[in-house]
Amino acid sequence: MSTETAYVSTPALTVGGSPDDLAVANLLSLSAEEDTAGMAWCEATFRNWGTRRGGPDYLYLSRDVLDFGTDLAVSFGPDGDRHEVFAGRVSALQAEYPADDVARLTVLAEDGLQGLRMKRRTRTFADSSTADIADQIAREHGLTADVGLDGPTRRVSAQLNQSDLAFLRGLARADDGEVWLAGSTLHVARRPDREQDAGDPPRLTYGGNLLSFSVRADLAHQVSSLAVTGWSVADKDAIDESSDSSALGAELGDLTGGSSILDDTLGSRDERVVRAVPLAADDARAWARAAYLEKARRFVCGSGTTGGTPAARVGSRVTLAGLGPMFDGDYYVTRARHTFDLTHGYRTHIDVERAGIGATS
Repeated sequence: MSTETAYVSTPALTVGGSPDDLAVANLLSLSAEEDTAGMAWCEATFRNWGTRRGGPDYLYLSRDVLDFGTDLAVSFGPDGDRHEVFAGRVSALQAEYPADDVARLTVLAEDGLQGLRMKRRTRTFADSSTADIADQIAREHGLTADVGLDGPTRRVSAQLNQSDLAFLRGLARADDGEVWLAGSTLHVARRPDREQDAGDPPRLTYGGNLLSFSVRADLAHQVSSLAVTGWSVADKDAIDESSDSSALGAELGDLTGGSSILDDTLGSRDERVVRAVPLAADDARAWARAAYLEKARRFVCGSGTTGGTPAARVGSRVTLAGLGPMFDGDYYVTRARHTFDLTHGYRTHIDVERAGIGATS
């Protein structure tokens, strides 16, 4: 029989590299969020009036504790098993002076991908793979690249008035990859490889720690196969590469995928991508595979709220129970928002997805 650990749900805060219990005591609310498409961010509001230097004063307007560029980290969980849900630097300070309440200071912070977001360029990369480009971008920002993609070497990759982050995410997406930061390491890897480092998934049961959940299995955007066409300049020949449910491999497990259900109920639907013009067969093959997987993995999408699950991070899995055989099982977390306030305590809001439904008979 499984057991649950009870602990104080107040987050632990590290400010400027050191634990700050006074900041925790003055914390009124906090939200920390990450997803697969953007940066991780945090917004924290503190009581900004009290005793300072022997008298009544504003607590956080001298910029000696909270300032632009100050390192901020947030973790939840019991002592000895805390999970860091955000680490970044302060980018904005907002003071509020309500008519009927204590003065407040809201701190907004972004993770270390901020540097890539703020650097916009126009340039080209010749005969480079996504791994080559990721390594160069990482070095330009003082980071170390850890790339687990085996995508093709492309004749030309153009960064046209794009931020380094948007450009790299686009390249990774074309190779079925995701981009995230851990410390000073810039990771670029396929979803199955990212999951290997996530540990055992937390189990969330409706009626228990899963407070609410909404889920939909939708055939509207599912396809039986997806093809990408183009023209090979080197071979002087047409390119026609396709991908289907075999690309999911072990991801589908015992579930029934959207392509199979589509074929059995509404009929087969073969789609061609026309927004891209690949110049080599391996490039088209990578595009077709990534585009098919993006659709297939979103066959089942859900959103829920838990009583606080610090282990629920983007790139990890959660095991959901109490939903019935169609929707019970493991899901991939695509967005996680950890919130704390003095009314509801700690909550975790998650978006999840998977490629299939469970057996119903």
